[in-house]
Amino acid sequence: MTQPHDPVPPKRRLTPAYLLFHVLLSVDTWRIVFGTTMAVVLAPHLLPLDRTGIGRYVMFITVVVIGWAISKAPAEWLVRQLRHRFPDK
Repeated sequence: MTQPHDPVPPKRRLTPAYLLFHVLLSVDTWRIVFGTTMAVVLAPHLLPLDRTGIGRYVMFITVVVIGWAISKAPAEWLVRQLRHRFPDK
C-alpha cells in the first residue's frame, strides 16, 4: 500500500519504440487483426455483391466482431510467445 510520503515512481517516456512494443504486445491488437482478416476473407463470400452497400458494411462489422470474440485464445498465445522473444527491461 502506498503512503502519502512515498516517492512517486518515475514515468516512462513515450518513445516510438515503447508505443510499438505496447501495440505489438497487446492482446486486443491481435484480436482486432484476426477479426479484420476474417472479415476481409469471409464477408464477400457470405454476402453477394448485389446487396446494398450498407448491408455489406453491416456484414463486414459483424464478421469483425465475431472474429474478435473467437480469437481470444490464439491472441493470448501469440502475445505470450512475443513476450518471450522481447522480454521487458
